[in-house]
Amino acid sequence: MDIEGTTFGTITIDGKTYEHDVIIRLSGEVVKRKKKLSKKYYGTSHVLSRDEAKFVFEKGCESQTRRAGERV
Repeated sequence: MDIEGTTFGTITIDGKTYEHDVIIRLSGEVVKRKKKLSKKYYGTSHVLSRDEAKFVFEKGCESQTRRAGERV
């Protein structure tokens, strides 16, 4: 798996550009982040809710990296 680059609003992984937040599963599968799970509680997706954490968590995961957008 190669994260080739980011720009504001996009991330390119293995040659495919995504225009939404993503989660990279332990298997390497790239899935869309379910931001609405946090937004319904906090009004923003910048805070991770328990519901979203349950969606993100995978048994065997040792760490999580979150990035808050592209910095210029």
